[in-house]
Amino acid sequence: MAGSAADEEFKSGKGIVFIGMEGEGDKAQFNVSDEAKEFLETLQPPIAIASIVGKYRTGKSFLVNRMLLDVVGNGFQVGATVNSCTKGLWMWNKPLKCVQADGTVVNLLIVDTEGIGSLDADADHDAKIFALALLLSSYFIYNSVGSIDESALNSLSLVVELTKHIRTQSGNDAPETGETFSQFFPAFLWVVRDFALRLEDGNGDPISSKQYLEAALTPTQGFSEGAEVKNRIRRMLLAFFPDRDCVTLKRPIEDESQLQKLDTIDWGDLRPEFVEQVTGLRKKIYGSSPPKSLNGKNLDGHMIGWLAEAYSKSINEGASLNIGDAWAQVANSRNTKAVEEAVSLYSKLAAECKHSEMPLASKDLDDRHNDYTNRARKLLRQNSVGDDLDEFTTELNTKILGEYALLKDENEKLARESALEIAKATYAPIAAGVDSHAYETFKVFESARLKAKQEMLASVPDTPVKTEVLACFMESSVSEAAGKIESKRTLDSEAEMTSLKEQVSAAQHEASQTKIQLEKETGELKLREEHVRQDLEKTKESEQEAREEMEREKKRYEE
Repeated sequence: MAGSAADEEFKSGKGIVFIGMEGEGDKAQFNVSDEAKEFLETLQPPIAIASIVGKYRTGKSFLVNRMLLDVVGNGFQVGATVNSCTKGLWMWNKPLKCVQADGTVVNLLIVDTEGIGSLDADADHDAKIFALALLLSSYFIYNSVGSIDESALNSLSLVVELTKHIRTQSGNDAPETGETFSQFFPAFLWVVRDFALRLEDGNGDPISSKQYLEAALTPTQGFSEGAEVKNRIRRMLLAFFPDRDCVTLKRPIEDESQLQKLDTIDWGDLRPEFVEQVTGLRKKIYGSSPPKSLNGKNLDGHMIGWLAEAYSKSINEGASLNIGDAWAQVANSRNTKAVEEAVSLYSKLAAECKHSEMPLASKDLDDRHNDYTNRARKLLRQNSVGDDLDEFTTELNTKILGEYALLKDENEKLARESALEIAKATYAPIAAGVDSHAYETFKVFESARLKAKQEMLASVPDTPVKTEVLACFMESSVSEAAGKIESKRTLDSEAEMTSLKEQVSAAQHEASQTKIQLEKETGELKLREEHVRQDLEKTKESEQEAREEMEREKKRYEE
Protein backbone atom coordinates (compact mmCIF):
# COMPACT_ATOMS: atom_id res chain seq x y z
CA MET A 1 0.00 0.00 0.00
CA ALA A 2 1.21 3.48 -0.73
CA GLY A 3 1.61 6.02 2.00
CA SER A 4 -0.94 6.58 4.76
CA ALA A 5 -3.52 3.84 4.71
CA ALA A 6 -7.24 4.35 4.80
CA ASP A 7 -8.74 2.86 7.94
CA GLU A 8 -10.06 -0.69 7.82
CA GLU A 9 -13.66 0.36 8.45
CA PHE A 10 -13.49 2.62 5.41
CA LYS A 11 -11.95 -0.11 3.26
CA SER A 12 -14.63 -2.61 4.32
CA GLY A 13 -17.28 -0.63 2.44
CA LYS A 14 -18.67 -1.14 -1.02
CA GLY A 15 -19.82 0.94 -3.94
CA ILE A 16 -23.54 1.69 -3.97
CA VAL A 17 -25.65 3.55 -6.50
CA PHE A 18 -25.89 7.21 -5.55
CA ILE A 19 -27.85 8.57 -8.51
CA GLY A 20 -28.86 5.81 -10.88
CA MET A 21 -30.61 5.81 -14.24
CA GLU A 22 -33.86 4.13 -15.12
CA GLY A 23 -34.94 3.82 -18.73
CA GLU A 24 -33.11 4.52 -21.95
CA GLY A 25 -32.53 7.48 -24.20
CA ASP A 26 -34.83 10.45 -23.83
CA LYS A 27 -36.95 8.55 -21.31
CA ALA A 28 -34.06 7.95 -18.95
CA GLN A 29 -34.69 9.24 -15.43
CA PHE A 30 -32.14 10.06 -12.75
CA ASN A 31 -33.10 8.84 -9.27
CA VAL A 32 -31.34 8.86 -5.92
CA SER A 33 -31.26 5.29 -4.64
CA ASP A 34 -32.97 4.37 -1.37
CA GLU A 35 -29.75 2.74 -0.21
CA ALA A 36 -27.84 5.98 -0.73
CA LYS A 37 -30.50 8.02 1.07
CA GLU A 38 -30.47 5.66 4.05
CA PHE A 39 -26.68 5.83 4.20
CA LEU A 40 -26.59 9.61 3.93
CA GLU A 41 -29.13 9.97 6.74
CA THR A 42 -26.53 8.52 9.11
CA LEU A 43 -23.93 11.21 8.40
CA GLN A 44 -23.42 14.38 10.37
CA PRO A 45 -21.47 17.43 9.18
CA PRO A 46 -18.88 18.33 8.27
CA ILE A 47 -19.03 16.09 5.19
CA ALA A 48 -16.64 16.40 2.27
CA ILE A 49 -17.53 14.84 -1.08
CA ALA A 50 -14.77 14.05 -3.53
CA SER A 51 -16.22 13.29 -6.97
CA ILE A 52 -14.04 11.81 -9.66
CA VAL A 53 -14.98 12.68 -13.25
CA GLY A 54 -13.19 11.87 -16.49
CA LYS A 55 -13.45 10.38 -19.92
CA TYR A 56 -14.40 6.73 -20.05
CA ARG A 57 -11.60 4.18 -20.23
CA THR A 58 -8.95 6.51 -18.78
CA GLY A 59 -8.39 4.55 -15.57
CA LYS A 60 -10.74 6.70 -13.52
CA SER A 61 -12.08 3.81 -11.43
CA PHE A 62 -8.53 2.59 -10.81
CA LEU A 63 -7.72 6.01 -9.44
CA VAL A 64 -10.67 5.65 -7.09
CA ASN A 65 -10.22 2.02 -6.08
CA ARG A 66 -6.47 1.75 -5.63
CA MET A 67 -5.30 5.31 -5.11
CA LEU A 68 -8.08 6.60 -2.86
CA LEU A 69 -9.84 3.54 -1.41
CA ASP A 70 -6.80 1.26 -1.49
CA VAL A 71 -8.98 -1.81 -2.03
CA VAL A 72 -8.18 -4.73 -4.30
CA GLY A 73 -10.96 -6.34 -6.31
CA ASN A 74 -13.82 -5.05 -4.13
CA GLY A 75 -14.03 -1.40 -5.13
CA PHE A 76 -16.09 0.32 -7.79
CA GLN A 77 -16.67 -1.75 -10.91
CA VAL A 78 -13.79 -1.74 -13.37
CA GLY A 79 -13.86 -3.21 -16.84
CA ALA A 80 -11.22 -4.08 -19.44
CA THR A 81 -13.32 -3.18 -22.46
CA VAL A 82 -14.15 0.08 -24.20
CA ASN A 83 -17.63 0.18 -22.65
CA SER A 84 -18.33 2.45 -19.70
CA CYS A 85 -18.85 0.33 -16.56
CA THR A 86 -20.09 2.90 -14.08
CA LYS A 87 -23.55 4.27 -14.92
CA GLY A 88 -24.77 7.40 -13.19
CA LEU A 89 -23.06 8.30 -9.92
CA TRP A 90 -21.84 5.75 -7.39
CA MET A 91 -20.84 6.29 -3.79
CA TRP A 92 -18.61 4.44 -1.35
CA ASN A 93 -20.85 3.52 1.58
CA LYS A 94 -18.26 4.14 4.28
CA PRO A 95 -16.98 7.62 5.13
CA LEU A 96 -13.31 8.19 5.80
CA LYS A 97 -12.46 10.28 8.85
CA CYS A 98 -9.99 12.87 7.60
CA VAL A 99 -8.21 15.52 9.65
CA GLN A 100 -7.87 18.85 7.88
CA ALA A 101 -4.97 21.26 8.32
CA ASP A 102 -6.93 23.23 10.93
CA GLY A 103 -7.64 20.07 12.93
CA THR A 104 -11.24 19.69 11.75
CA VAL A 105 -12.36 16.07 11.39
CA VAL A 106 -14.32 15.63 8.17
CA ASN A 107 -16.35 12.68 6.91
CA LEU A 108 -14.98 12.19 3.40
CA LEU A 109 -17.24 10.51 0.83
CA ILE A 110 -15.86 9.18 -2.43
CA VAL A 111 -18.13 9.41 -5.50
CA ASP A 112 -17.31 7.75 -8.81
CA THR A 113 -19.11 8.82 -11.97
CA GLU A 114 -20.02 7.41 -15.30
CA GLY A 115 -17.23 8.04 -17.78
CA ILE A 116 -18.03 10.87 -20.15
CA GLY A 117 -17.72 10.48 -23.91
CA SER A 118 -18.70 6.79 -23.92
CA LEU A 119 -20.09 5.18 -27.06
CA ASP A 120 -23.60 4.78 -25.61
CA ALA A 121 -24.08 8.34 -24.34
CA ASP A 122 -24.47 11.74 -25.98
CA ALA A 123 -23.02 15.10 -25.02
CA ASP A 124 -26.22 16.18 -23.28
CA HIS A 125 -26.14 13.11 -21.05
CA ASP A 126 -22.47 13.70 -20.26
CA ALA A 127 -23.24 17.32 -19.36
CA LYS A 128 -25.87 16.16 -16.88
CA ILE A 129 -23.47 13.72 -15.22
CA PHE A 130 -20.80 16.40 -15.14
CA ALA A 131 -23.19 18.97 -13.64
CA LEU A 132 -24.52 16.57 -10.99
CA ALA A 133 -21.04 15.62 -9.86
CA LEU A 134 -19.96 19.25 -9.85
CA LEU A 135 -22.88 20.58 -7.82
CA LEU A 136 -22.91 17.74 -5.29
CA SER A 137 -19.20 17.65 -4.53
CA SER A 138 -16.94 19.83 -2.45
CA TYR A 139 -13.80 18.51 -4.18
CA PHE A 140 -14.10 17.96 -7.93
CA ILE A 141 -11.39 15.68 -9.27
CA TYR A 142 -10.97 15.56 -13.03
CA ASN A 143 -9.01 12.58 -14.32
CA SER A 144 -7.26 12.65 -17.69
CA VAL A 145 -4.37 10.90 -19.38
CA GLY A 146 -1.20 12.26 -20.98
CA SER A 147 -0.92 16.01 -20.52
CA ILE A 148 -2.98 19.19 -20.36
CA ASP A 149 -2.95 19.97 -24.04
CA GLU A 150 -5.51 21.18 -26.54
CA SER A 151 -7.09 17.73 -26.70
CA ALA A 152 -7.40 17.57 -22.92
CA LEU A 153 -8.97 21.02 -22.85
CA ASN A 154 -11.37 19.97 -25.56
CA SER A 155 -12.50 17.05 -23.37
CA LEU A 156 -13.52 19.66 -20.81
CA SER A 157 -15.76 21.44 -23.28
CA LEU A 158 -18.61 20.35 -21.00
CA VAL A 159 -17.65 23.31 -18.86
CA VAL A 160 -19.12 25.53 -21.55
CA GLU A 161 -22.40 23.63 -21.27
CA LEU A 162 -22.61 24.32 -17.53
CA THR A 163 -24.02 27.76 -18.12
CA LYS A 164 -26.88 26.13 -20.04
CA HIS A 165 -27.72 23.55 -17.39
CA ILE A 166 -27.07 25.49 -14.18
CA ARG A 167 -28.64 28.61 -12.73
CA THR A 168 -27.79 30.08 -9.34
CA GLN A 169 -31.04 31.97 -8.68
CA SER A 170 -34.67 31.28 -9.51
CA GLY A 171 -36.46 33.75 -11.77
CA ASN A 172 -33.19 35.18 -13.02
CA ASP A 173 -32.80 34.95 -16.79
CA ALA A 174 -29.92 37.39 -16.99
CA PRO A 175 -26.48 36.00 -17.90
CA GLU A 176 -24.54 34.87 -14.86
CA THR A 177 -20.82 35.44 -14.53
CA GLY A 178 -18.09 33.02 -13.63
CA GLU A 179 -17.71 34.80 -10.32
CA THR A 180 -21.35 34.04 -9.53
CA PHE A 181 -20.89 30.35 -10.32
CA SER A 182 -17.64 30.16 -8.39
CA GLN A 183 -19.49 30.87 -5.15
CA PHE A 184 -21.26 27.53 -5.52
CA PHE A 185 -18.66 25.41 -7.30
CA PRO A 186 -16.25 23.07 -5.48
CA ALA A 187 -12.48 23.04 -5.28
CA PHE A 188 -11.00 21.66 -8.50
CA LEU A 189 -8.18 19.12 -8.79
CA TRP A 190 -6.91 17.99 -12.16
CA VAL A 191 -5.17 14.62 -11.98
CA VAL A 192 -3.07 13.95 -15.07
CA ARG A 193 -2.29 10.24 -15.41
CA ASP A 194 0.60 8.66 -17.36
CA PHE A 195 2.34 12.01 -17.37
CA ALA A 196 5.63 11.71 -19.25
CA LEU A 197 6.69 15.35 -19.57
CA ARG A 198 9.16 17.27 -17.47
CA LEU A 199 7.65 19.78 -15.08
CA GLU A 200 9.59 22.84 -16.19
CA ASP A 201 8.85 26.21 -17.72
CA GLY A 202 9.99 27.60 -21.03
CA ASN A 203 13.35 28.43 -19.51
CA GLY A 204 13.86 24.89 -18.27
CA ASP A 205 13.32 25.82 -14.63
CA PRO A 206 11.39 23.33 -12.44
CA ILE A 207 7.75 24.13 -11.77
CA SER A 208 5.07 22.54 -9.63
CA SER A 209 2.04 20.68 -10.92
CA LYS A 210 -0.12 23.65 -9.97
CA GLN A 211 2.11 26.01 -11.94
CA TYR A 212 1.87 23.61 -14.85
CA LEU A 213 -1.94 23.86 -14.66
CA GLU A 214 -1.87 27.65 -14.49
CA ALA A 215 0.35 27.78 -17.54
CA ALA A 216 -1.94 25.43 -19.44
CA LEU A 217 -4.93 27.64 -18.60
CA THR A 218 -3.30 30.79 -19.88
CA PRO A 219 -5.22 31.90 -23.00
CA THR A 220 -3.30 31.39 -26.21
CA GLN A 221 -2.83 33.81 -29.07
CA GLY A 222 -4.89 33.33 -32.17
CA PHE A 223 -8.18 34.26 -33.75
CA SER A 224 -9.27 30.94 -35.16
CA GLU A 225 -12.57 29.49 -34.06
CA GLY A 226 -10.74 26.56 -32.49
CA ALA A 227 -8.44 28.82 -30.51
CA GLU A 228 -11.38 30.89 -29.28
CA VAL A 229 -13.24 27.77 -28.15
CA LYS A 230 -10.19 26.57 -26.20
CA ASN A 231 -9.64 29.98 -24.69
CA ARG A 232 -13.27 30.15 -23.64
CA ILE A 233 -12.83 26.85 -21.83
CA ARG A 234 -9.69 28.24 -20.18
CA ARG A 235 -11.47 31.41 -19.08
CA MET A 236 -14.38 29.45 -17.64
CA LEU A 237 -12.11 27.11 -15.72
CA LEU A 238 -10.27 30.10 -14.29
CA ALA A 239 -13.51 31.86 -13.38
CA PHE A 240 -15.46 28.86 -12.13
CA PHE A 241 -12.67 27.33 -10.03
CA PRO A 242 -10.61 29.92 -8.18
CA ASP A 243 -9.56 27.11 -5.81
CA ARG A 244 -7.76 24.80 -8.23
CA ASP A 245 -4.77 22.50 -8.21
CA CYS A 246 -3.10 19.79 -10.24
CA VAL A 247 -1.33 16.49 -9.60
CA THR A 248 0.66 14.63 -12.23
CA LEU A 249 1.27 10.88 -12.01
CA LYS A 250 3.81 8.78 -13.86
CA ARG A 251 2.71 5.64 -15.61
CA PRO A 252 2.30 3.02 -12.86
CA ILE A 253 3.98 0.16 -14.72
CA GLU A 254 6.13 -0.30 -17.81
CA ASP A 255 4.63 -3.55 -19.06
CA GLU A 256 1.55 -2.60 -21.11
CA SER A 257 0.18 -6.13 -20.83
CA GLN A 258 -0.23 -5.53 -17.10
CA LEU A 259 -2.21 -2.31 -17.48
CA GLN A 260 -5.55 -4.11 -17.57
CA LYS A 261 -4.65 -5.83 -14.29
CA LEU A 262 -3.75 -2.69 -12.35
CA ASP A 263 -6.70 -3.21 -10.05
CA THR A 264 -5.08 -6.33 -8.56
CA ILE A 265 -1.33 -5.68 -8.84
CA ASP A 266 0.54 -5.29 -5.55
CA TRP A 267 1.94 -1.88 -4.72
CA GLY A 268 5.39 -3.41 -4.57
CA ASP A 269 5.16 -4.29 -8.26
CA LEU A 270 4.41 -0.70 -9.29
CA ARG A 271 6.98 1.96 -10.09
CA PRO A 272 8.34 3.53 -6.87
CA GLU A 273 7.98 7.04 -8.29
CA PHE A 274 4.33 6.37 -9.07
CA VAL A 275 3.72 5.00 -5.57
CA GLU A 276 5.30 8.12 -4.08
CA GLN A 277 3.12 10.35 -6.24
CA VAL A 278 -0.01 8.42 -5.23
CA THR A 279 0.94 8.93 -1.59
CA GLY A 280 1.12 12.66 -2.19
CA LEU A 281 -2.20 12.63 -4.06
CA ARG A 282 -3.90 10.75 -1.26
CA LYS A 283 -2.58 13.15 1.38
CA LYS A 284 -3.74 16.11 -0.68
CA ILE A 285 -7.27 14.77 -1.12
CA TYR A 286 -7.61 13.47 2.44
CA GLY A 287 -6.20 16.63 3.97
CA SER A 288 -7.70 19.34 1.78
CA SER A 289 -11.21 18.20 0.84
CA PRO A 290 -13.39 21.02 2.19
CA PRO A 291 -16.78 20.34 3.82
CA LYS A 292 -19.72 20.50 1.45
CA SER A 293 -21.62 23.71 2.14
CA LEU A 294 -24.26 25.86 0.56
CA ASN A 295 -25.00 29.48 1.42
CA GLY A 296 -22.48 29.26 4.25
CA LYS A 297 -24.11 26.21 5.86
CA ASN A 298 -22.29 22.88 6.17
CA LEU A 299 -24.60 20.20 4.81
CA ASP A 300 -25.44 17.02 6.66
CA GLY A 301 -26.23 13.72 4.96
CA HIS A 302 -29.96 14.40 4.94
CA MET A 303 -29.46 17.70 3.14
CA ILE A 304 -27.06 16.16 0.62
CA GLY A 305 -29.65 13.50 -0.19
CA TRP A 306 -32.33 16.13 -0.70
CA LEU A 307 -30.01 18.24 -2.82
CA ALA A 308 -29.32 15.23 -5.04
CA GLU A 309 -33.05 14.58 -5.37
CA ALA A 310 -33.78 18.21 -6.22
CA TYR A 311 -31.14 18.25 -8.97
CA SER A 312 -32.26 14.86 -10.32
CA LYS A 313 -35.86 16.05 -10.45
CA SER A 314 -34.85 19.18 -12.37
CA ILE A 315 -32.96 17.09 -14.92
CA ASN A 316 -35.87 14.68 -15.31
CA GLU A 317 -38.23 17.61 -15.93
CA GLY A 318 -35.88 19.10 -18.51
CA ALA A 319 -35.27 22.18 -16.39
CA SER A 320 -32.02 23.89 -15.49
CA LEU A 321 -30.26 22.85 -12.31
CA ASN A 322 -31.29 25.85 -10.25
CA ILE A 323 -29.13 26.13 -7.16
CA GLY A 324 -31.46 28.66 -5.54
CA ASP A 325 -34.54 26.47 -5.99
CA ALA A 326 -32.66 23.38 -4.87
CA TRP A 327 -31.46 25.19 -1.78
CA ALA A 328 -35.02 26.24 -0.96
CA GLN A 329 -36.13 22.60 -1.17
CA VAL A 330 -33.16 21.45 0.90
CA ALA A 331 -33.78 24.14 3.50
CA ASN A 332 -37.45 23.23 3.75
CA SER A 333 -36.60 19.54 4.12
CA ARG A 334 -33.81 20.23 6.61
CA ASN A 335 -36.01 22.52 8.69
CA THR A 336 -38.88 20.04 8.64
CA LYS A 337 -36.51 17.38 9.90
CA ALA A 338 -35.11 19.85 12.43
CA VAL A 339 -38.62 20.26 13.82
CA GLU A 340 -38.95 16.47 14.08
CA GLU A 341 -35.58 16.25 15.84
CA ALA A 342 -36.56 19.02 18.25
CA VAL A 343 -39.90 17.37 19.03
CA SER A 344 -38.08 14.07 19.48
CA LEU A 345 -35.74 15.73 21.99
CA TYR A 346 -38.70 17.13 23.93
CA SER A 347 -40.38 13.70 23.90
CA LYS A 348 -37.19 12.03 25.09
CA LEU A 349 -36.76 14.48 27.97
CA ALA A 350 -40.44 14.13 28.85
CA ALA A 351 -40.12 10.33 28.91
CA GLU A 352 -37.10 10.56 31.21
CA CYS A 353 -39.04 12.89 33.48
CA LYS A 354 -41.97 10.50 33.51
CA HIS A 355 -39.87 7.51 34.50
CA SER A 356 -37.59 9.18 37.04
CA GLU A 357 -39.30 12.26 38.47
CA MET A 358 -43.07 12.22 38.09
CA PRO A 359 -45.42 12.88 39.68
CA LEU A 360 -44.36 16.49 40.04
CA ALA A 361 -46.00 19.54 41.54
CA SER A 362 -47.67 21.70 38.88
CA LYS A 363 -45.03 24.42 39.17
CA ASP A 364 -42.19 21.91 38.89
CA LEU A 365 -43.82 20.34 35.84
CA ASP A 366 -44.18 23.77 34.24
CA ASP A 367 -40.49 24.44 34.94
CA ARG A 368 -39.52 21.15 33.28
CA HIS A 369 -41.73 21.97 30.29
CA ASN A 370 -40.15 25.41 29.87
CA ASP A 371 -36.65 23.93 30.11
CA TYR A 372 -37.43 21.17 27.60
CA THR A 373 -39.05 23.70 25.26
CA ASN A 374 -36.03 25.98 25.34
CA ARG A 375 -33.72 23.05 24.63
CA ALA A 376 -35.91 21.92 21.74
CA ARG A 377 -35.97 25.43 20.27
CA LYS A 378 -32.20 25.66 20.62
CA LEU A 379 -31.82 22.37 18.74
CA LEU A 380 -34.14 23.67 16.03
CA ARG A 381 -31.97 26.75 15.61
CA GLN A 382 -28.82 24.63 15.51
CA ASN A 383 -30.14 22.16 12.92
CA SER A 384 -32.17 24.51 10.74
CA VAL A 385 -30.99 26.61 7.83
CA GLY A 386 -32.05 30.02 6.64
CA ASP A 387 -33.18 33.08 8.55
CA ASP A 388 -36.96 32.81 8.26
CA LEU A 389 -37.86 30.12 10.78
CA ASP A 390 -41.22 31.50 11.95
CA GLU A 391 -43.20 28.78 10.19
CA PHE A 392 -41.08 26.00 11.66
CA THR A 393 -40.95 27.57 15.12
CA THR A 394 -44.75 27.77 15.12
CA GLU A 395 -44.96 24.14 14.02
CA LEU A 396 -42.56 23.14 16.79
CA ASN A 397 -44.52 25.07 19.41
CA THR A 398 -47.77 23.45 18.31
CA LYS A 399 -46.32 19.95 18.49
CA ILE A 400 -44.67 20.65 21.85
CA LEU A 401 -47.99 21.83 23.29
CA GLY A 402 -49.50 18.52 22.20
CA GLU A 403 -46.66 16.63 23.88
CA TYR A 404 -47.05 18.77 27.00
CA ALA A 405 -50.76 18.00 27.18
CA LEU A 406 -49.93 14.29 27.18
CA LEU A 407 -47.25 14.89 29.81
CA LYS A 408 -49.69 16.73 32.05
CA ASP A 409 -52.28 13.97 31.67
CA GLU A 410 -49.68 11.39 32.64
CA ASN A 411 -48.50 13.50 35.56
CA GLU A 412 -52.10 13.89 36.76
CA LYS A 413 -52.63 10.14 36.51
CA LEU A 414 -49.45 9.37 38.44
CA ALA A 415 -50.20 12.16 40.93
CA ARG A 416 -53.64 10.69 41.55
CA GLU A 417 -52.18 7.23 42.12
CA SER A 418 -49.40 8.60 44.33
CA ALA A 419 -51.77 10.75 46.38
CA LEU A 420 -54.04 7.78 46.98
CA GLU A 421 -51.11 5.56 48.01
CA ILE A 422 -49.78 8.22 50.40
CA ALA A 423 -53.25 8.78 51.83
CA LYS A 424 -53.74 5.07 52.42
CA ALA A 425 -50.30 4.67 54.01
CA THR A 426 -50.72 7.72 56.25
CA TYR A 427 -54.26 6.76 57.27
CA ALA A 428 -53.48 3.07 57.85
CA PRO A 429 -52.59 3.43 61.60
CA ILE A 430 -55.80 5.40 62.17
CA ALA A 431 -57.86 2.81 60.33
CA ALA A 432 -56.25 0.13 62.48
CA GLY A 433 -57.13 2.19 65.56
CA VAL A 434 -60.72 2.43 64.43
CA ASP A 435 -60.87 -1.32 63.87
CA SER A 436 -59.33 -2.01 67.27
CA HIS A 437 -61.72 0.45 68.96
CA ALA A 438 -58.86 2.66 70.13
CA TYR A 439 -60.99 5.77 69.76
CA GLU A 440 -63.64 5.95 72.47
CA THR A 441 -65.35 8.91 70.84
CA PHE A 442 -65.56 10.45 67.37
CA LYS A 443 -63.88 13.57 68.74
CA VAL A 444 -60.77 11.59 69.63
CA PHE A 445 -60.78 10.01 66.14
CA GLU A 446 -61.22 13.38 64.42
CA SER A 447 -58.20 14.80 66.23
CA ALA A 448 -56.03 11.96 64.93
CA ARG A 449 -57.52 12.25 61.43
CA LEU A 450 -56.79 15.98 61.11
CA LYS A 451 -53.19 15.37 62.13
CA ALA A 452 -52.87 12.68 59.45
CA LYS A 453 -54.46 15.03 56.92
CA GLN A 454 -51.71 17.60 57.48
CA GLU A 455 -49.09 14.90 56.96
CA MET A 456 -50.75 13.92 53.69
CA LEU A 457 -50.91 17.51 52.44
CA ALA A 458 -47.20 17.92 53.14
CA SER A 459 -46.28 14.66 51.39
CA VAL A 460 -48.43 14.79 48.24
CA PRO A 461 -47.15 16.89 45.25
CA ASP A 462 -49.08 20.10 44.73
CA THR A 463 -51.16 19.16 41.69
CA PRO A 464 -54.75 19.96 40.69
CA VAL A 465 -55.84 16.47 41.79
CA LYS A 466 -54.23 16.72 45.24
CA THR A 467 -57.18 18.25 47.08
CA GLU A 468 -59.67 16.21 45.08
CA VAL A 469 -58.06 12.87 45.90
CA LEU A 470 -57.52 13.67 49.57
CA ALA A 471 -61.03 15.06 49.95
CA CYS A 472 -62.61 11.97 48.39
CA PHE A 473 -60.43 9.65 50.43
CA MET A 474 -61.09 11.51 53.67
CA GLU A 475 -64.80 11.65 52.98
CA SER A 476 -65.05 7.92 52.53
CA SER A 477 -62.67 7.27 55.43
CA VAL A 478 -64.55 9.55 57.81
CA SER A 479 -67.87 7.99 56.85
CA GLU A 480 -66.50 4.51 57.40
CA ALA A 481 -64.84 5.41 60.70
CA ALA A 482 -67.92 7.24 61.97
CA GLY A 483 -70.02 4.23 61.18
CA LYS A 484 -67.67 1.92 63.03
CA ILE A 485 -67.38 4.23 66.05
CA GLU A 486 -71.17 4.70 66.20
CA SER A 487 -71.68 1.00 65.83
CA LYS A 488 -69.24 0.42 68.67
CA ARG A 489 -71.05 2.93 70.82
CA THR A 490 -74.36 1.27 70.00
CA LEU A 491 -72.95 -2.11 70.88
CA ASP A 492 -71.47 -0.68 74.06
CA SER A 493 -74.84 0.89 74.95
CA GLU A 494 -76.65 -2.36 74.34
CA ALA A 495 -74.14 -4.23 76.44
CA GLU A 496 -74.43 -1.61 79.16
CA MET A 497 -78.23 -1.87 79.08
CA THR A 498 -78.07 -5.62 79.28
CA SER A 499 -75.67 -5.37 82.19
CA LEU A 500 -77.93 -2.86 83.91
CA LYS A 501 -80.92 -5.07 83.38
CA GLU A 502 -78.99 -7.95 84.79
CA GLN A 503 -77.95 -5.82 87.74
CA VAL A 504 -81.56 -4.68 88.31
CA SER A 505 -82.78 -8.22 88.01
CA ALA A 506 -80.15 -9.33 90.46
CA ALA A 507 -81.07 -6.50 92.77
CA GLN A 508 -84.72 -7.33 92.41
CA HIS A 509 -84.01 -10.94 93.08
CA GLU A 510 -81.89 -10.00 96.04
CA ALA A 511 -84.62 -7.68 97.26
CA SER A 512 -87.19 -10.41 96.82
CA GLN A 513 -85.09 -12.86 98.71
CA THR A 514 -84.45 -10.28 101.36
CA LYS A 515 -88.15 -9.63 101.58
CA ILE A 516 -88.86 -13.29 101.92
CA GLN A 517 -86.20 -13.59 104.53
CA LEU A 518 -87.52 -10.54 106.30
CA GLU A 519 -91.01 -11.90 106.10
CA LYS A 520 -89.82 -15.18 107.47
CA GLU A 521 -87.87 -13.50 110.17
CA THR A 522 -90.83 -11.23 110.90
CA GLY A 523 -93.14 -14.25 111.24
CA GLU A 524 -90.73 -15.95 113.55
CA LEU A 525 -90.39 -12.76 115.56
CA LYS A 526 -94.14 -12.44 115.81
CA LEU A 527 -94.35 -16.04 116.89
CA ARG A 528 -91.75 -15.49 119.52
CA GLU A 529 -93.49 -12.32 120.58
CA GLU A 530 -96.70 -14.30 120.85
CA HIS A 531 -94.96 -16.92 122.91
CA VAL A 532 -93.48 -14.21 125.11
CA ARG A 533 -96.87 -12.56 125.37
CA GLN A 534 -98.44 -15.83 126.22
CA ASP A 535 -95.68 -16.46 128.72
CA LEU A 536 -96.28 -13.01 130.18
CA GLU A 537 -100.00 -13.70 130.34
CA LYS A 538 -99.32 -16.93 132.07
CA THR A 539 -96.88 -15.20 134.37
CA LYS A 540 -99.39 -12.51 135.09
CA GLU A 541 -102.02 -15.15 135.78
CA SER A 542 -99.62 -16.98 138.03
CA GLU A 543 -98.75 -13.80 139.83
CA GLN A 544 -102.43 -13.00 140.23
CA GLU A 545 -103.12 -16.41 141.54
CA ALA A 546 -100.16 -16.01 143.86
CA ARG A 547 -101.43 -12.70 145.18
CA GLU A 548 -104.83 -14.08 145.63
CA GLU A 549 -103.38 -17.04 147.43
CA MET A 550 -101.41 -14.70 149.60
CA GLU A 551 -104.50 -12.70 150.41
CA ARG A 552 -106.28 -15.79 151.38
CA GLU A 553 -103.40 -16.89 153.45
CA LYS A 554 -103.26 -13.48 155.02
CA LYS A 555 -106.87 -13.59 155.78
CA ARG A 556 -106.55 -17.01 157.24
CA TYR A 557 -103.65 -15.88 159.24
CA GLU A 558 -105.57 -12.99 160.53
CA GLU A 559 -108.32 -15.17 161.25
